[in-house]
Amino acid sequence: MEDSTRGNPIQVAVVVLLLAGGGWYFFKNYNIQGLDGVRVSPKNELWGDAELTSFPGESEFSGDSTRFVAGIAAASSPTTSENPFTSTARTAVATTPASASPRSSARIANLRIASWALDGFGPTKLANPIARQNIVRIVHQFDIVALQQIAAIERDLIPRLIDEINQSGRRYDFVLGQSNGPAGRQEQLAFLFDTTRVRVDRNQTYTVADPQNQMGYDPLVAWFQAAQPPVETAWTFSLVNIRVDLGQAPVEVALLPGILKSVRNDGRGEDDVVLAGLFQADDAYLVPTLVGDNVVAAVRSVPTDLFGRYQTSNILMDTTFCSEYLGRGGALDFLRVYNMSLADAEVVTSHLPVYAEFTAIEGGRL
Repeated sequence: MEDSTRGNPIQVAVVVLLLAGGGWYFFKNYNIQGLDGVRVSPKNELWGDAELTSFPGESEFSGDSTRFVAGIAAASSPTTSENPFTSTARTAVATTPASASPRSSARIANLRIASWALDGFGPTKLANPIARQNIVRIVHQFDIVALQQIAAIERDLIPRLIDEINQSGRRYDFVLGQSNGPAGRQEQLAFLFDTTRVRVDRNQTYTVADPQNQMGYDPLVAWFQAAQPPVETAWTFSLVNIRVDLGQAPVEVALLPGILKSVRNDGRGEDDVVLAGLFQADDAYLVPTLVGDNVVAAVRSVPTDLFGRYQTSNILMDTTFCSEYLGRGGALDFLRVYNMSLADAEVVTSHLPVYAEFTAIEGGRL
């Protein structure tokens, strides 16, 4: 009787094999997820979204990179109205994992374009840790920053600043204009931009021709395109960096309508033109000067200096053409945002950066 209750050895072996085989099949094909609410899922479910993931470190633009490399832009006039962004970028975007399914990604963030006068930015200011660290963290807040008052004659000053900006792993680049201006007061204009958010066509970067030297500092023009939307829908725009000489402000501000018209009719077929810079005038004076029912200023009725006295910097656009403007903008009061002392803030610059926000989609769609 005792032997019969133990079971046949063959039966025991079969049961063990079945249990082992079932366990192997289960763990090979299923995952157990969670501790409190346990969930069992097929293993192939975990790979469903992997093909649509954009992995860190991959370049968003694997096509022709010659137009988008770091360096100093030569001042040259555009010679063609062909859109250089379209053919090159379409292939590149098609090869990125994230572009396989636009619905899989979050809504594309708006573009924040800024303008900032750096009050005699040169090697001494770059070497100052207070100035350097605050310039870096403020630039990080924006996708493009138009810089004025770069007082150095050294051509490597902005590349060195870019190195500081990118130490945290960011991917900013620059466009730098030639040193020009009144004798003894020459300056450079520059654009700093996040290459993961926008790209520039360096063949279409130029300074506005001024044969009669009516402007003290030649405006710098660059052609940008939003980098994250598909190229067929990405916003393209001309950004004009303007530095008005305070001593000639009434005369130079009166030239702004001509500059705007010149850039819009420069042969590239781009009607979205944004003016950013140190205008030495407030919006109440600038908007009527530009003429147009739909000309707007990003900064309205607020000062743009540390001391709250004057409005001298702004970003201007005609929304008849530039419908991408979202109506949001202003001045970043970094003195208060970063809880700085007035003395430390003055080491950086006496000017507040001003900014405007735009949708990254052509035509203003959100």
